[in-house]
Amino acid sequence: MSVTREEAALTPRQRTILDELGRRGFLSTTDLAGTFDVSDMTIRRDTRALSKMGLVKVVHGGVSAVEGHGQNADFAARAREDAAAKRRVARACVDLIAERDAIILDAGTTTYQIAQELPATFTGTIITHSAPAIQRCLQLTSARTICLGGELLLDSQAFNGAITVSAAEGLHAKTAFIGVSGIHDEAFYIERDVERATKLALMASAEQVVVVATHQKMLRYALARLAAFDAVDILVTDAPPPAEIMTALEAAGVRLIVAA
Repeated sequence: MSVTREEAALTPRQRTILDELGRRGFLSTTDLAGTFDVSDMTIRRDTRALSKMGLVKVVHGGVSAVEGHGQNADFAARAREDAAAKRRVARACVDLIAERDAIILDAGTTTYQIAQELPATFTGTIITHSAPAIQRCLQLTSARTICLGGELLLDSQAFNGAITVSAAEGLHAKTAFIGVSGIHDEAFYIERDVERATKLALMASAEQVVVVATHQKMLRYALARLAAFDAVDILVTDAPPPAEIMTALEAAGVRLIVAA
């Protein structure tokens, strides 16, 4: 890839910002200031300079990549919600993955973050129907990626339907990481019943099922009931759940991981 004169003149901090944007698509000013131990104003000067070169877009609260990185506006907006918690959950999930494991990544912004946190040295297999996760996999050149086709749902940025289910049923993975919209009454819930068959097929294709959910999903209903607690092996979240959920998880034999 050719390097422009402007890009050659970038500072090490500006280069790091660009590299991180290549992985995440959006970075907040506050997070960047904390990462580099500098002021928000210093970060804003850096991002304005990058914007003038046409390398990034300065947006409210931070900076985003110029390119779409496999995400539509709705998905990108949801990915920014509770982003720090999703990163903590994702990093805890990566700790569960061995170097050569075969893993399944469900659709959703938290499971997408797992793909973002996977190291470049990962040499296992990633099975996914998430278009943003597939886009990230293009950068994980040491890994094997298996894409599950089907009908593309634009809002969830994922393939879905009978084709997706059929493809998943022919595969086997060590761990399936599944996203949900709500956790209540000893069950996991999702927003749309149309995605239920796909999620269940992904769960059935793995030796262990890990549900990922930030604390905002606790004691929350969604439209469709996905599965009871006892269909899942591990729940990874970012804060201790309410007492009634903790008790039900223990009764169902679900291991709880609270990400630091």
